[in-house]
Amino acid sequence: MKKLFALIIAAMMLLSCAAFAEEEKVLNIFTWEGYFDEVTLAGFEEATGIEVNYAVFSSNEEMLLKLQANGGSEYDIILASDYIISTARKEGLLLPLDKAKLTNWDNLNPDYLNQYFDPDNVYSVPYTVGSPMIVYDPAQVEGEITSFNDLWDEQFVDSVWLLNDARVQLGAVLKSMGYSYNTTDEAQLKEAAEKLNALKPNCRVLDYDFGNNYLTAGEVKAAYLFTPYVIYSMMENPDLVAVFPEEGIGFGVDSIVVPVNAPHPENAHAFINYYLQADVAKIVAEYQGYINPNQAADELIDPDFLALKPFNIPEDLLATKEYVEDIGETASVYQDIWTAFRLQ
Repeated sequence: MKKLFALIIAAMMLLSCAAFAEEEKVLNIFTWEGYFDEVTLAGFEEATGIEVNYAVFSSNEEMLLKLQANGGSEYDIILASDYIISTARKEGLLLPLDKAKLTNWDNLNPDYLNQYFDPDNVYSVPYTVGSPMIVYDPAQVEGEITSFNDLWDEQFVDSVWLLNDARVQLGAVLKSMGYSYNTTDEAQLKEAAEKLNALKPNCRVLDYDFGNNYLTAGEVKAAYLFTPYVIYSMMENPDLVAVFPEEGIGFGVDSIVVPVNAPHPENAHAFINYYLQADVAKIVAEYQGYINPNQAADELIDPDFLALKPFNIPEDLLATKEYVEDIGETASVYQDIWTAFRLQ
């Protein structure tokens, strides 16, 4: 009888703990450093009383490994790139969104919904949209740059800033050769590796962020930059020129997802719905400096900001856009090519 009583008490305590956990006002976010601004996070905490914990990863691949390890049981919100979301979706690592709880869903621009990595947006909410651009200083460069191919010119010896990203940067090389961003053809990849290696004498810096600082300081003549750093560069030096490579563009949508084993899925939905408010999305758009996927927020944003070149990709180039896609085991080939390039 004593054992039975003890078991009943223990069970009651477990149920009590479970109920407390369900009601816990905590939201655990996992993304790159600085990808959610402090104003938005503080506003959410004030509006809901939910405390936000913020953990960071350095790459999509690092995030995926942690998600695969335990189904994301440590996190409620993950913000990551399209191709890695595609992989996580296929592996059953994401929680389907309850659209009934996302009353601000219709604020989203349908142009950025129903993309290849999540048809019908069962799992993901677009957060930022963009395409890398070449930015150069015409005061230091002879002639115009129109193509990624121009960066191999000998005038750029030790004066080009490149993105330290195997898929994005090697994708640009492939695109410059008329190949797909996502080719799995061995001969094409070998050819691209040779062309990439020939660019190494011109590469002064390999990094992921803040290429604008090198441009505006005159330490490099040209850089291949993500959208926000294009804007930062041109704000600091309006004489800089930004171009989309004429051979075609890479394109990306970073999105919010909820892990399948998220400890606080209700809080995750509350956060997503908060972010989808037009006034909140406006703050995010102006802070991030990417193309804004929230059409309701566009009405609140300065028209001069929306008119900036990185936000207005020509229609003919949009027709050439390619996402970084899940290419299975061939992804390791891209990484090997990139590692060899870095170690030269």
